[in-house]
This record gives sequence, C-alpha cells and structure tokens, in this order.
Amino acid sequence: MMDILENILTISGTMGLIYGVLSWLYYHKIKFYLFINKLLSSRREIQFDLMTSFKKSELIDFKKIESSFKDIGYNYTKIQNLKNSKIYNLGSFLLEVKQTDLIDEDDRNVVIGVINAAVTYKTAIKVIADYEKIVDLIFEKENINSKKTRSSLTLKYGDNNPFMGRNLANMDNKSIKNFICQVNFNKIIGNDDPTTEDTDIFIFKESINYTTNNLSNLVNVARICFNTYK
Repeated sequence: MMDILENILTISGTMGLIYGVLSWLYYHKIKFYLFINKLLSSRREIQFDLMTSFKKSELIDFKKIESSFKDIGYNYTKIQNLKNSKIYNLGSFLLEVKQTDLIDEDDRNVVIGVINAAVTYKTAIKVIADYEKIVDLIFEKENINSKKTRSSLTLKYGDNNPFMGRNLANMDNKSIKNFICQVNFNKIIGNDDPTTEDTDIFIFKESINYTTNNLSNLVNVARICFNTYK
C-alpha cells in the first residue's frame, strides 16, 4: 500500500514539475508560445487590419482592380460603389479601395485595405496570401513602383497581447493607461529569417503594428504573428 502511495506521489510530482516547466516556457518564451499555438491553430480567430497605400495622380481604374480579383479566382459583390471609393465583398473578407485628391506630392492618395477581418487561422493565411497576389497585380496593371508604396498590418489582441510580457499582462488592464514600444521583430521571437531582418514592430496595449514598403516581408511577418493568438 505504501509503495502504491509513493508511486502515486512520485508520478504526481513529476507531472506537476513538467506542467510547471511547460507553463513557464509558454508564458516566458515566445518561440515556445508560437509552437504551441500553431498546434492549436484551427480554432483560433485572427483579428487584423491590412492596408497598402501609394500615390497616383491619374484616376485609378477600378475595372483593372476588379479584373485582378477574377485573375486569382475571386468572385465579388460591391457593397459600396461610389465614384472614387468602393468596398468589395470577396467572400471571406471585405476589401476597400479608395482614392482621394492629391494635395501634396508626398501624400499617398490611393488606399487598398482589408477591413476589420475576424477570421479563422486557416482563412487568415489564405487572405494574406491572396491579398499579396491582388495588390501585386494592381501594382502591375496600374504601373506602380512597389518600393514607393507602404503596407501596414495591425493585429488586434484585446486583453491578450502576448507581446506585452507576463508581468504587464498580469496587471489590471485598467491600470495600464497607455503603452507603446518599438522592438526588433527577429530578436523578440528568436527568428532568423533573413527576409525579416532589421524589421521593427510597434507594440501597443491591445495590438501590434508593422509597416513596410516590402509587401512580401509584411506577409512573412503576418504568418508568424498569426500564431501568437490563443
């Protein structure tokens, strides 16, 4: 009887130790956090905004944009159809395209953006890949130099921002009035991908943001960051 009790205590102690180590790794090592979350990706909901902007003095050709949707196999409906502003329903996400008057030569007056996406992990991966294809086609058809564009990704975490760190995350959310931090992306996640080298992200209280003139880099960063959702 004593031997059985000792075995139970030994097994319980070992399991407790393993659980403690795994919990510590999960909350303190973001690379391990990413690995675990990737295993549980199917049920996760990803919330993000995605935007690309550039300068164009001539009127943008919306028919060329609409043909870009068809080129990669998307059927669409228009839920807003103004002269210089349209919102397209592409099934799994809404895409807005709008053009404003060019006031300053440095202004980017054309904006293409995914609006308030809240989708599963699997759909988010498809959206980000198709978005890159659509925007690259628009650049080609509208003769836009991609290096003179700017793309921005904002991921919305609410109260579960993993980049805030355990100490901040455990504080009463109301006690943190404001928070912003600029960090090296590869350093914080232990990543050695050369395409994201020297990439900085901005960490806010309930979100993170990455802005770049390289759309492929943005897609790479997005795919990694999608794994930070619980």
